[in-house]
Amino acid sequence: MTSEATEEPEVVVEIEVASKTDVGQVRSANEDSCDIFERTDGTRLLIVADGMGGHQGGATASQTAVATIADLFTNDSSNSSEELMKNAIHRANQRIFEMAQNDPALEGMGTTVVTFLLDRNGQGFVAHVGDSRAYRYRQGQLEPLTIDHSVVAEMHRRGLISADEAAVHPRRNEILRSVGVLAEVEVDVAEVDVAPGDRFLLCSDGLTGVVSDEEIAAVIQTESPESAIDKLIQTANDRGGPDNITVQILSIPADREEGDPEATAPVELSEVGIQAIETKRRERKRARAFAIGLIAAAVCLGLYFAWLTLWSSGESDRAGSEGTPSAPNRAEATETPPADDRFETETGAEPRRRGIPR
Repeated sequence: MTSEATEEPEVVVEIEVASKTDVGQVRSANEDSCDIFERTDGTRLLIVADGMGGHQGGATASQTAVATIADLFTNDSSNSSEELMKNAIHRANQRIFEMAQNDPALEGMGTTVVTFLLDRNGQGFVAHVGDSRAYRYRQGQLEPLTIDHSVVAEMHRRGLISADEAAVHPRRNEILRSVGVLAEVEVDVAEVDVAPGDRFLLCSDGLTGVVSDEEIAAVIQTESPESAIDKLIQTANDRGGPDNITVQILSIPADREEGDPEATAPVELSEVGIQAIETKRRERKRARAFAIGLIAAAVCLGLYFAWLTLWSSGESDRAGSEGTPSAPNRAEATETPPADDRFETETGAEPRRRGIPR
């Protein structure tokens, strides 16, 4: 009697996706919108939109953007993925702009948009307008795939302010580009390399405003997409939840032969993140040296004025004993001009390029 060997059925590991939006702890309404769409050929699309223009206008703008982009994605497969994303955001811009022109209650509304498209061939594309972000996490490195279109980000890129200053700058919520505010908008689209084990994250600034890239990386590395989203939103809310919080994650299955590279990969930042950390360290050293210099200068000035006061008192006593008028006190006769503080900035000055208040 012979027995035939039975083959174990191959376990197919599917791409994991998760999406969630939360009102936060301060806002009374959620102006963020998000969704995930899939074609029959397996092409997937993730969208995050962060609306602005008041409770009604912001929510209307973000919902319209998601619906318009999804409609074109579902019904138009004639263009390349890159052209599709660009055309979809342009169409959303036109629709939102026209709605605002026809309804005074919606005047000035707009929205940020960030999208990630994974086509049937496994190629990725990111398109965005505004300061909602996309990241790729690969083997312990978290890499930003978008550049904020904001006033503060532009100042930081030009070297006018440090990363620490950008994080607390009073104009950090002003953006330079948005969907729907103007008749035309410039859309950034980029092709993105995709490999087994990669994880892609899209989010509004309600997350990145209070949770660092290092913290995001640590959570993405160890958690499933749904669990990671819950933890990231909870962290943002624990820190005050000052804005609406929206997070999406798409996880590519790891290569079965090589194992999961994320299981042992250390969490570290991309080269951009490392450079930012080094810049912060140098700035802290300069700040400490400057503070020490100020203290030393203050001590020297204090000693000088104390000596000058004693000297003037001695001169007055000698002059009085000799019956001659005392010499004028140089400390009183000479007014020390204020030092020019080149580190002081005029906070009330208007910038040359105004952003769009969120």
